[in-house]
Amino acid sequence: MSRPAPRKARHSRQPSNRIPAVSDYESDAAAYSSMHNAYTPPPPRTNTELNLSVLQRYLPSIHTILSIAANAVIYTFGSESGSWDKSGVEGTMFVCAQSPLSEDPSHRPRACVFVLNRRGLDNVIVDLARVSDVEISGELVIMRVEGEWEEGEKVLGVWIHNDKDETREVNAAMIQDSWKIARTAGLVETQGPEVGPAMQAMGRRLSLSDLFGKASAGGGN
Repeated sequence: MSRPAPRKARHSRQPSNRIPAVSDYESDAAAYSSMHNAYTPPPPRTNTELNLSVLQRYLPSIHTILSIAANAVIYTFGSESGSWDKSGVEGTMFVCAQSPLSEDPSHRPRACVFVLNRRGLDNVIVDLARVSDVEISGELVIMRVEGEWEEGEKVLGVWIHNDKDETREVNAAMIQDSWKIARTAGLVETQGPEVGPAMQAMGRRLSLSDLFGKASAGGGN
């Protein structure tokens, strides 16, 4: 009598802790889309905002651009020759409002005329509180700027290219109005001219001596 063949022992399977990932394409795609759409890029900056950021690299206290002229030329008046000379400074002109000085308890308003020189690294910045008089004569805005001690008073003329209707008139009026406000507020003694990182790195503010020296060297009307 034949014996039945012995059965092979079955191996018992141990439960596995590894759970295979279940891919749900639609759910994954929806989650990725939700995360991606959560980031909203900032809106593009306007030309005024871009210009303001450039000026603040030179003078951090500038907080508002009041008016812009695409092209302005700085002239100096020679007291001996009695004529106007080009200073060699030409570029975009900005009339700007500035924050009050931190050491001024009265928080008096400040304003300046800033010409970003395209002919060199030296920019012209006129503190309107140090201007004794502003007048408009023909195509020039004339400013009498008080100097430092022995320099005395110097006379600057700003010729503004009238590229659009009333560009010259608007900027001239803004210079006069800003000057009246800044001048009425009075002068505050400072330790020196304000210098931002851009001016430290590549440009500087021309002093009256530098400006009139450049005009004498350049010559010509």
